[in-house]
Amino acid sequence: MYLSGLLLLFLLPDWTESAGVETVDITTLARIIDFFEQNYKRVDGDQHPRQYATAINVPKHQCQQNFIPSQNNFLTQEDAVNVRNALNDETKALYQGAELIAAGTKKVVIKKKNYNIHSESLLLNPADNSAMIKLLNKRKDGCSVFYTFESPCVDSCLNASRDHNILKGLENWKKHRGIKAFVFKNIWKRDLEKNLSTIFKQIVAHVPLYRCVSENQCFSCKGEGNTPIDAHCLPPKKIRDEL
Repeated sequence: MYLSGLLLLFLLPDWTESAGVETVDITTLARIIDFFEQNYKRVDGDQHPRQYATAINVPKHQCQQNFIPSQNNFLTQEDAVNVRNALNDETKALYQGAELIAAGTKKVVIKKKNYNIHSESLLLNPADNSAMIKLLNKRKDGCSVFYTFESPCVDSCLNASRDHNILKGLENWKKHRGIKAFVFKNIWKRDLEKNLSTIFKQIVAHVPLYRCVSENQCFSCKGEGNTPIDAHCLPPKKIRDEL
């Protein structure tokens, strides 16, 4: 009995580590998001940034410590010019490549009214046959990173009652076996006064949420279970205090 107890004591650390869920290396994640911004960023004629989203499914080691993405070793099958052209074509606004998908915003007319379908929705819908599902099926255990320049909007993307919401798409993504990361850079300006500390938990319920603000700084938004969403992923405290 004593020997069995010692054996369990020595084996327990390894068992606990293997039972944990693998997550992206946050320094590498910052480099990946910077790669997106350097190569695929959507801008208007005056060079002002515009909303876009991208997602990748790459070998696991490309999301782990010490990987430095470059033109020579990362997303080498994707042509950046083709990606940007697709993002700026508002009649389709969708690019589907070998390891990367990307979307701008798509203009549609419904009952004589003009609408924009948001980039997150273009990638994650229809939920059971989306560009994201097709990408994930190409590498069952790869590292998948979804990046949106502006955080998903509360009124449409994160609203379960709206036709173009992304919640079912996130639920399907959760089933993917590999490393997962949902990332945003800016908080959508119309959501600055909304209760994002609660609403963002709808994302965290399915996939880990991060905010990347520069080429060398990302934050884990946390928020699992009763854990609060990290302050770095919320509007500035001054705005929250005024609510």
